[in-house]
Amino acid sequence: MRNFLFLLLVISLPLFGGQRIMDKTLENGVKVIIKETKGRGLVSGVIFFKGGVHGEEKRGETQLLFTMLLKGSKNYPNASAVSYPFEKYGGYIYSSSEDDFSEIGFSTKVEGLKEGLKVIRDIIQNPLFKEEVLELEKRNQIVAIRSKRERGMSYAYEELRTLTYKGTPYEYSSLGKDEDVERVSREDLIRRFNQIKKGENVVVVLVGDFKAEDVLPLLEEAFSDIPKGKFELSSVNKKIEKNEVKRVKREGTQATILCAFNAPPKDSKDYFVFKVYNAVLGEGMTSKLFKVLREEKGYAYATYSFYPTRYSSPRLFAYVGTSPEKKENALQDLIKVVSEGRVSEEDVELAKRKIIGDFLLDHQTRLRQAWYLGFFEVMGLGWKMDEEYTKRISEVKREEVEEAVRKYIDFHHCVVVEP
Repeated sequence: MRNFLFLLLVISLPLFGGQRIMDKTLENGVKVIIKETKGRGLVSGVIFFKGGVHGEEKRGETQLLFTMLLKGSKNYPNASAVSYPFEKYGGYIYSSSEDDFSEIGFSTKVEGLKEGLKVIRDIIQNPLFKEEVLELEKRNQIVAIRSKRERGMSYAYEELRTLTYKGTPYEYSSLGKDEDVERVSREDLIRRFNQIKKGENVVVVLVGDFKAEDVLPLLEEAFSDIPKGKFELSSVNKKIEKNEVKRVKREGTQATILCAFNAPPKDSKDYFVFKVYNAVLGEGMTSKLFKVLREEKGYAYATYSFYPTRYSSPRLFAYVGTSPEKKENALQDLIKVVSEGRVSEEDVELAKRKIIGDFLLDHQTRLRQAWYLGFFEVMGLGWKMDEEYTKRISEVKREEVEEAVRKYIDFHHCVVVEP
């Protein structure tokens, strides 16, 4: 009877982009999202853990934790043993950590899914966190932190974080601080994983060439033993309240300028408006920053903008790389271009086409389809936003863009990295 009712549920679900999709919340709070596709027997999945840098006791410990998860577990004692069940089908497994969440993702063939989920269950429930491997990965992460300081844009972004996100979880990137990473112990990894490994914090997405009723029992078996509970993310919402420019000296021949501006939160209608404005400003050679700072003024080696989706303290960023003698004019003109907010109908329509085209192109693989479904869900927008996103973008009007710029862009934080 239970199987019949489940089958009825799946059959009654609406088609999502021409393909069937369903969701279910397990008894422990884990959210499961399943999308059926038709193809050559491929399957991809992403397991999201809410948390990211929120609540870290030692900056960088979560990044290190998710690196170590793939280095061995009770039944798969090293990295090779973890990877082999995926690679023998031509697939792979990866892990990463971002500001608001961390993830484990994989791709394989459908016939390898059962074994792949056994691996993932074991690395979640029985990670080894070997001391000798931990020491090696700590060194690797410290090298990655220090190498970012050798790249102008990365260095500027890290410096800007400490200014515009001071006192929030985002003050440092997921790589953390080298002095903190140096002090991370095996016990720290266990503590941190127990902190974020809570049912209501986990979103599991599976996309592939299968029937949903066939794979749901496999997912229930793999994830039902995650403990119940919830890890609360920090809701500190820090706004830029006065203009500030931070200047940093660094060896080199180029000046790097990066500015942050207040922006709409993810649950606002203006979120979509600012996605369009960001594309108007800094996406491609038709963007306003490119046309003004590079073509008209001749400042830029490179220029662009970005508007990352954040749980709190949203920002719009704008970047330009230029020669040291032009840096002051470039800084003032960058702020002016972003703050003016004058856009044409043509600007907005072109920006919307860019966003929608990029979004659809990035859905070509099952892994990216799984990632977007989980990303929208874990960020609190709901997985159905994956279907609604292009529609919401297409509805943005020029007047809304100009009004939103006036509403949000008032003050700025900037970093100038100069020789």
